[in-house]
Formats: sequence, C-alpha cells, structure tokens
Amino acid sequence: ERQNGTMGRLLAAPISRRAIVVGKALTSFVLGVVSMAALVVGTTLLLGASWGNSVGVAILVLAGVIAAMGIMFVVAAVARTPEQAGNVQSIIAFVLAMLGGSFFPIAQAGGLIAKLSLMTPHAWFLRGLGDLAAGGGAGAVFPAALYVAIFGLVTGGLAMFRVGKVLTP
Repeated sequence: ERQNGTMGRLLAAPISRRAIVVGKALTSFVLGVVSMAALVVGTTLLLGASWGNSVGVAILVLAGVIAAMGIMFVVAAVARTPEQAGNVQSIIAFVLAMLGGSFFPIAQAGGLIAKLSLMTPHAWFLRGLGDLAAGGGAGAVFPAALYVAIFGLVTGGLAMFRVGKVLTP
C-alpha cells in the first residue's frame, strides 16, 4: 500500500484508521474462507478426500483463518517492506508448521518438543482434523478450534498495538 501510494490516499480519505484496518481484516477473512472452501471442495471432488463432519470442518476452517489473520497482522505490524513481510511470513509459517507437526508427527516424539508443539495453531488444527477423521462431530473439534481461534485473536490483538504506528503514508 505504501509502495503504490494507496496508503496515502486511504489516510487522506474521510475514514478512520480503524475502518481501514477493519476493511483489510474483513477482506482477509473472506479471502481466507473462500480459499479454504476451495481447498476442501477441490480435494473432496478431485481427490476423494474425506474431511469428516462438514460443520466440524467449517468450524475448524474458520478458526484456522482467524489464526492466519493474526499471524498476518503481526507480520504487517513489524515489516517495513513487502520483501521483508514475505520473508518474515515465510519464517513464521515454516517454524510454526515444523514445530506444530505439519511435516512429521512431532507429538509422537514426546518430551519437550511435543509440549512446545501445543503452543502452535498447527498442532491443534491437526488434532481437530484427527478428531473429525475418527468420526467426531462438530463438538469434537471445539477444543482444538477454540485454541486455534484464540491464538489468532491474541496475536492479532498484540499486533494492533503497533498497527497504528505502521499506518503512515
């Protein structure tokens, strides 16, 4: 936004900084939900994937989008350039995915690493998917979805303290 000059135009418009942030958040949320819905529907139709209870999947997807938004707000709050944002985002995503067990089943290793993995939204998202695969309904994913959503709300909330300083032309 800063690089293209649109941030200056947004800030000059008769709208509050809060409205700009809320607009960006809503856009991110809608794009995240549409992307995840396309992934779920596409893998179901094209690959024959079975995600489990559709209400449970929807709850887990909404929580996952909230967590992704929280991380994105952190990146937006600390990055100064688009390149830096891309690099920071990649590092955070890779570390959380690796620690959360997205690459290999880290929870089975036990010990400190298994306990640390529970601090990531990835571990809880995978746990929720496992609960759905085991035949659980919407209620089965609630603890996992709650943690994933809380992770996003906390990270996004912390980033909001800095976003006001970042919103400059």
